[in-house]
Amino acid sequence: MEVDKGKIKEPGLGRLLLGALALGSAILLGFVLGLRAGDRNRNEVPPVAGIAMPVPDTLALQDTVATAPEPEPAEPAPGFSKQEIALGLEYLASHNRWNREEMEKIAVLAGLWDAVNTYAVDEIRRYNETLVSTSLTAIVDGLERTPKHGFYTSKGDSNITLSTYIKHLR
Repeated sequence: MEVDKGKIKEPGLGRLLLGALALGSAILLGFVLGLRAGDRNRNEVPPVAGIAMPVPDTLALQDTVATAPEPEPAEPAPGFSKQEIALGLEYLASHNRWNREEMEKIAVLAGLWDAVNTYAVDEIRRYNETLVSTSLTAIVDGLERTPKHGFYTSKGDSNITLSTYIKHLR
């Protein structure tokens, strides 16, 4: 059977543009859905083999840090009274922005800002042994997973925003 080329119509420009628009829309929709599926702020993962497993929301850590009561150590650390430790814990729990000058005025926190700024995980761990702080635990855990070097803040900056710092450790 022969096909007469004169009877087959080529698609018009309008049909080509409509097809390109549909293809572009499908790609854009796929991209948006992919972003949504990979959103790290979600609290759940799609079920795997029928089992739904919750994923901890690490971005909610800043809320946890700001509102969770800090556990008190059973015995005060050598050289610090319970009141000094309580003052240090209160500062860490109630401030999302840690200021170097403010922290240096609190005896139990003196030097901690510099340790956090230089990613000195062993020093931060020693402070956490004294203070038992969820903020410091999150920082130590983050630095153990992804070690960092250098300085966090730029020269002359005396503030560290805790929630941003913890995100930086990922």
